[in-house]
Amino acid sequence: MAERHPLLRGHTPDSVIAWRADTPICAARFAAAAAALADRLPARRHVVNLCEDRYAFMLGFAASLAAGQTTLLPPSRAPGAIRESCRDFAGDVYCLADHDEFPGDIDAIRVPTMAEDTGRDAGLPSPDAAHLAAILFTSGSTGKPVPHGKTWGSLVAGARALGTRLGPVGRATVIGTIPPQHMFGLETTIMLPWQNGMSVYPKRPLLPADLDAAIASAQTPGWLMTSPVHLRACIADGLSVRGLVGAISSTMPLDPALARAAEGLWDIPVLEIYGSTEAGMIALRRPARDERWQLCEGLRLRAQGSQLWVEGGHIATPQQIADQVTQQDERHFTLDGRTSDIIKIAGKRTTLAALNAALNRIEGVQDGVFFVPEGRAKARLAAFVVAPDRSVVEIRAALRQHVDPAFLPRPLRLVSRLPREATGKIPRQALVALAATMRDAEYAG
Repeated sequence: MAERHPLLRGHTPDSVIAWRADTPICAARFAAAAAALADRLPARRHVVNLCEDRYAFMLGFAASLAAGQTTLLPPSRAPGAIRESCRDFAGDVYCLADHDEFPGDIDAIRVPTMAEDTGRDAGLPSPDAAHLAAILFTSGSTGKPVPHGKTWGSLVAGARALGTRLGPVGRATVIGTIPPQHMFGLETTIMLPWQNGMSVYPKRPLLPADLDAAIASAQTPGWLMTSPVHLRACIADGLSVRGLVGAISSTMPLDPALARAAEGLWDIPVLEIYGSTEAGMIALRRPARDERWQLCEGLRLRAQGSQLWVEGGHIATPQQIADQVTQQDERHFTLDGRTSDIIKIAGKRTTLAALNAALNRIEGVQDGVFFVPEGRAKARLAAFVVAPDRSVVEIRAALRQHVDPAFLPRPLRLVSRLPREATGKIPRQALVALAATMRDAEYAG
């Protein structure tokens, strides 16, 4: 007999599943709206869920699960990225969206952002654990996006493992700055609340004032799911929010200094998830207090030659660890940097993560990133920096205090903004395009 897991665990029909304009939406109303949407879905195997509103995404995801469909989650909303995600499913795919920005050559169904009271008594599905619930794509920050399938069982197991790690969460509300199309966003802002009795705030509060409004709107204690980029913006603003009980960061390395600043300002624990699209959540830590990572429940590391693999728990297929890891014991490890991010110049070595952290600690730097140019005979690093009130000379001088001269960026270009995606990551091809605008004279500086 097939193993099945309920869509919602820890919820009663009257419990709040989401908030809309200060109005609570109960699980029963959500179930009726999802069932009504499922009746409208075309008989196809694959659906691209492009909904920006998190409640609309939830409705679409629940309806597609009820219909036995697989949700495709492209790395961005760019038409080219969407078409590429659909390329292998041509003729058997359609879109769900709460906006009009989708490729015109793909059929689309509009998802309501407000749950209408249908008066219908509908139950929620309990999908087969083996059902291929979603296919996510890597961000493209290190190359071409690659698809990875997730079964319903693996998503449920990961959400329950995270809930266990967080401890009793009560009826807390999840507030996310990361879109649900990203693995971290799907795990923490959809699956975590679905499987642990929590509710969801539908919008993405990217500005500090929006975060304060989100907490007030939800009317319950909040867990913030965010990235270092968004966290840094809030801390720089000095916003002292009330009502948060914790925050979780992912998508890129979190500087321990930034974590300490957030904990000091908000008086909450700030956790960090180490994971990947391939494996999902692998480990957590509290960087303000401990550099070590603790494996999630049920996971284990296995060495195979010079490679390290993670397996067990919610990871259906063993996945290779892309970073250099030093194991402390069976449950704990430290990261020594992503293998592809290690930089060696003039017999010295560092990592892009360490360089980026040093750059972003400089006073007046709002955002910045190092970049390894391609096709140049002489090893030179470049950097792009958002710092309206600082000069290139000042930034380079400040970097010299913390970075070996071999790794000082030449060129270092000031820009008005960096081409970050909604997750905070920057696709490598975007940096390549930006570097292409530089003159040879800049590399000789």
